[in-house]
Amino acid sequence: MYNTSAPTDTSWIESLDIRSGIKFQKVGFLTQAGEMKKITFPVTFQEVAERFTFNRLLSRHDYDLDNNSLPGNRDITESHWKKIVEGVKTTKFPYLGTLTVALAEADCHVEKLKEMSPFVWLVQVTVYESAPNPIVEDGQHRIAMATNLWPQVKDAVEGPDLELRQLLEQTSLEMTVLLENDPETLGTIFVRMGSTKPISADLIAVMDRSTIQNRLGIYVTRQSKLLSDRVTYLSTTAARQLAEQKGRKFEALYPAAAVRSAASSMAGVGVRDRSPDQRESLLKDIVGAKAKIEGLTEDAAIELIGRDVVKVLDYAYKRIPGWKQMSAGTLTAADFKKKYVHSSAAGLHVIANVIAAGRSQGLSPQLVVDGLARLPWERTSLRHATGEGGEGIMVHDFFEGTLASTAYDNKAGAWRAGTGGATRSNYQPAIDKVLRHLAQQDRALAPLGERAAAVAIGLVSGKPGPGRPAKAPAA
Repeated sequence: MYNTSAPTDTSWIESLDIRSGIKFQKVGFLTQAGEMKKITFPVTFQEVAERFTFNRLLSRHDYDLDNNSLPGNRDITESHWKKIVEGVKTTKFPYLGTLTVALAEADCHVEKLKEMSPFVWLVQVTVYESAPNPIVEDGQHRIAMATNLWPQVKDAVEGPDLELRQLLEQTSLEMTVLLENDPETLGTIFVRMGSTKPISADLIAVMDRSTIQNRLGIYVTRQSKLLSDRVTYLSTTAARQLAEQKGRKFEALYPAAAVRSAASSMAGVGVRDRSPDQRESLLKDIVGAKAKIEGLTEDAAIELIGRDVVKVLDYAYKRIPGWKQMSAGTLTAADFKKKYVHSSAAGLHVIANVIAAGRSQGLSPQLVVDGLARLPWERTSLRHATGEGGEGIMVHDFFEGTLASTAYDNKAGAWRAGTGGATRSNYQPAIDKVLRHLAQQDRALAPLGERAAAVAIGLVSGKPGPGRPAKAPAA
């Protein structure tokens, strides 16, 4: 008779190498991209449509700026995968390229079968049920296309649908598994692989952490009270769904690329950045100098600069009209965009660069913000003027021709000020006008009107003019 009261030792079970079921198993080629290993194998169109889908063997997530641990994708655009569907339907050669996914090397069992050449092996890769699904790096729109197109034709027995089914049955794609699971590495790779559908500058600004300007912009976006849940880098629909999943509300305000540029300006770049490469070079010098003075790493210096930018933005959030009402909860971002001219990216650039100019002259950023708060930012701040034909018109009291463009609204029967474009031809004249105005209106802000302030942020050239011609030598 067994002694059922004695404890059962089950620790030996844990030492057994018991494999769970297999998710998928393929024979392919193990190669490398520098230090990163990758395995490539063929998959049929039908497999992509029925097995390698988002709800079975593969995973995708809309990129979430708040989640450092999860690799993310751009949101799926229905019109794009439908366009691919139409393309497949109208060709006898549906070449669909390579689908790229990523999985940690530890989650793959790789058996080397034969060395084909240096750094190229024929292997058998097995992914067990206990492993997570691979993350899609490139090809999510083609996967969406396959999962939507195949059900339409798989049971066809005649006509064009039968011809398409037979064509797709003999179609294969290559799938490459990157043996990597670091979210930051995968984010950078994803940005650099965006070839079939260009990735927006706003998503690149938050997803690619390989540049200083992006890392600074990401820090400011995350930490600023003004920008929290208001910076756009996904479509509005995807951004709202992502916020809802986290129990929050998303309000579209400024695009991520504009926030990145504004943060760089406030860090000392100003408007000297005529290209992303130039902005990066200028920021690298600024961050490098800060790191050397403070004895910090580059990342620590970026964070220190970012904290300073956020501190000023948080102060401005409670002072500048429109932002002030949002901070008090009495104005939504949508209504702010309707009522204020600095709701545009150009308006954000003006505020950022005026603050940068003040800092360059040793002025307190808070003092400059207080000056900015006295400007007429409301779209309704209009005054009477005379048009080119001598007719009476209305124009914005301060920002006409720069941040504002006023026109008569026949439907409403009133003059309305719209926002100007986010181009240098709009916001640089606005910056210049604000600097001169604040210098004239407040003695404490007089340094803003000095040429040195404009030179410091790149509004005017710091090179001296041609000067007087040399005197002719005496006879």
